[in-house]
Amino acid sequence: MIMRILTTLVIAGLMFSCAQSSKELYEAASLRFDKEDFKGAISLLDSLIAMDANNSDAYYTRGSSKFNLDDYEGAIADYSKAIELTQNNVDAELYYFRGDAYRQLNQYEKAIQNFTLAITTIPDYGEALNLRAEAWMSLGNIDSAILDYSRAIEMKPALAGPYYGMANYYSNLPDYGQAITYYSKAIELDAQASYYFNRGLVFYLESDFENAISDFTHTIEMDDQFIEAYVMRGNVKDEAGFGAEALLDFDEAIRIDPEYASAYFNRGITRKSQGDLEGACEDFNKALSMGYVEAIAKTGDCPS
Repeated sequence: MIMRILTTLVIAGLMFSCAQSSKELYEAASLRFDKEDFKGAISLLDSLIAMDANNSDAYYTRGSSKFNLDDYEGAIADYSKAIELTQNNVDAELYYFRGDAYRQLNQYEKAIQNFTLAITTIPDYGEALNLRAEAWMSLGNIDSAILDYSRAIEMKPALAGPYYGMANYYSNLPDYGQAITYYSKAIELDAQASYYFNRGLVFYLESDFENAISDFTHTIEMDDQFIEAYVMRGNVKDEAGFGAEALLDFDEAIRIDPEYASAYFNRGITRKSQGDLEGACEDFNKALSMGYVEAIAKTGDCPS
């Protein structure tokens, strides 16, 4: 009798130890995830899932770790397992993130299906409405996209993404006035380099060089590796009559990426306008050698 009691206690102790180990593994994995050590998180979660194959949180977090490492197929598999394990009480975010993974893989129909499931669960899910709108846009369904952007703005007016989406839509119409209004609202809510850059492009197309330069400068201040912003600021400066300053921007773009053909091409245009035909021809030929076919039209005055 004593042996049987002791055995029971030992077994109960082992079970309690495993439960603690499982909890500790998940907490350690979550900590690594929060520190953006996604590979470390996956390693711990692999061990946890080997111990407990029905731990939905482990699949959820491992899926998110894989998503952050651009392993979208692996993320979808883990999100799907988490959904399977919680089928009677699925977290809407699981559908949202699985939808985003499909969107990253350009599988827009499946993305829309998942965003719709998330929105069905939480009708005012602004982030899901925003990404579903982007997926609709990618499929060319403009009406559905605009409807979702509008619903997202109505339900979550503090969310910047839908304003940015609407701004891109109006920019492509083109309706530059409306585009600037929506870009400005997106920037007010959540200033991002891409928001400033796209608004800068619209200002440039409107020949508002001062505001275009300002926006490209903001872009560079937020992301000093944003090579397109250097090229566009250089173009605007050149057209505004500041060729010497423009050359500095093209030089910086080339320093960042010596294989960026557009920087050579545009620097060539500025060099030519500055009277440096030899330097311009060097740049046009360099761009041409990199496959920038537009440079062919600029090499007519260059020595063969």
